[in-house]
Amino acid sequence: MSAKNVKRTWGSVMSLVLPLVVVGASAMAISYATLIDVARVNGMPLPELFPILIDVGTVACMVAAAQFRTLGINGRWLAYATFFALSAISVFANATHALGAADLSSTTLGVAIMLAATPPAALVAITHLVMKLVPDIKERERIAAASATRDGARHDAAWRASRRDTRVRDNPTTSRPDATPTTTQSVAVSSAATAVDDAVAGASASDAVMRHTQAATRARSPQMSKGSWRVDARIREALEQGMTPSGREVADWLGGKSTRTGQRYLAAYLERENAA
Repeated sequence: MSAKNVKRTWGSVMSLVLPLVVVGASAMAISYATLIDVARVNGMPLPELFPILIDVGTVACMVAAAQFRTLGINGRWLAYATFFALSAISVFANATHALGAADLSSTTLGVAIMLAATPPAALVAITHLVMKLVPDIKERERIAAASATRDGARHDAAWRASRRDTRVRDNPTTSRPDATPTTTQSVAVSSAATAVDDAVAGASASDAVMRHTQAATRARSPQMSKGSWRVDARIREALEQGMTPSGREVADWLGGKSTRTGQRYLAAYLERENAA
């Protein structure tokens, strides 16, 4: 991918430009103090303004040259010429200041000149680098268009989410349209299954109780004698006449048994008749 096809954002641009700006500001501050001394030694009025003329003029000329190139305006040569002239003056002034300010007993003249020329040279280089990193008009338009597209997409997503939340809040069933019918059907099926299970369980319980009662009655009922069919006939005759014999009467028909025995016999007879 070529450098022209790299899509930058203002965040990436500022992450590169800010460190250079800090270094450039430091170089300008050092050069500022040196140029004030140079202007004062040479008898210039308002020596505090001389560093602004040199250093700020250098930065302004580079900005103007970059704008001329971007806008296609003729006359960039003047901006470049002024930039190089002011840069040379700044480097020369800082270097000559070292001739009188440096302690040559502790250092050499060459080292003093080199160190004194470093801040203005660094300021010139950093100014050029910053102007190269700052997007031109076309790239700024692309960055703005990309940012507008992202903002529009986020706005549309937020709007759709807001509409969806509003619909869900106004009509909670819309989020799950099949929830109510499914729940109702499930409840109905569950209720029907429970009713069937209860009916089966009830029938099973009734059958079990009946079998248990029959077994208990047979176990408790006295052994019928050879003439028990006569007792059955008399009970049947009484029932046909609409009268239910008492346990005492059945006991007498059985040959003087106890009333409890007569009651058990009568219950066993009725149970046999019902089962038949």
